[in-house]
Amino acid sequence: MSSRDETADLSSACEWTAGRPDSCGADPAAGERAESAATNIVLPIRPRSTYVDGAPLFCLAGEAVLAWNYVGLVAHIDSRVPIYGLQASAEPRTIRDYATRYLAEIRRIAPQGPYQLLGWSAGGFVAHEVAVRLRAAGERVRVVVLATDPEARAPAPLPADRLVPCPGVATPAAVGDATTSATDAAAAINAATAGTIDVTGDDLDRLAALSTTAARMVCGHRPAWLPGDLTVCIPGRAPGGADRLDPGATVRRWRPYVEGAVTGFVFDATPDELTAPHVLPEIARILASAPLAARTTC
Repeated sequence: MSSRDETADLSSACEWTAGRPDSCGADPAAGERAESAATNIVLPIRPRSTYVDGAPLFCLAGEAVLAWNYVGLVAHIDSRVPIYGLQASAEPRTIRDYATRYLAEIRRIAPQGPYQLLGWSAGGFVAHEVAVRLRAAGERVRVVVLATDPEARAPAPLPADRLVPCPGVATPAAVGDATTSATDAAAAINAATAGTIDVTGDDLDRLAALSTTAARMVCGHRPAWLPGDLTVCIPGRAPGGADRLDPGATVRRWRPYVEGAVTGFVFDATPDELTAPHVLPEIARILASAPLAARTTC
């Protein structure tokens, strides 16, 4: 096992790339609302093409539901690497159900490896399970998880207004507050994204329900045995901002579930900040240095 600590100057702000509506794969000719393409289970951030033909990176959102925060990786990942977000769906109910659903999409996009997986919080558990299955099939896989601890309490679902990143614009207080409605939050989000996305109050209610399901599926989950290595990015601060007493314990708690090395990177950040714009360059560097591991036993 190897472990090292890294500290980054992080910000809790998140950024929606309004200048890249194509990153959501929307097809205006289809006659559907722009919202539908941006909330599909697959978000094509930088799709495969003739010149984008490296080992694809699949970014799993977990209880964040939407993978839009990962769009900022485009500026920091090799331009030959396809990038896709995997977002929450109404269908799965467990980590393994999600792994089955996502694996089908991954194999549809890229029938053969190698593959790269990046998952935040509950999405980290799904990325781990997908890696277990891909490595069991003999594929080479790089897997990095963010704020994912097998012995931590189940994460809390995110309020609806936090599920859609809006740059520099304050949306109403969390949906569910007595003075705030989902319709008000949706209107603020639509104004902040300047027409790039169109969400309704019903959309936000649905996303909030998906976040609740994705957070609950962590309860009682025990990771499977992972052949090869695992890289873990660990928040050094609790959600409220206080320093965690022993963040490196996350590495120790992953060891029983990993055959190879567990490499930990501790950030001066809360769990939410691990997908913030200022930390994405460091996440990209960690991805580039993590091994593309395969099954190491017969």
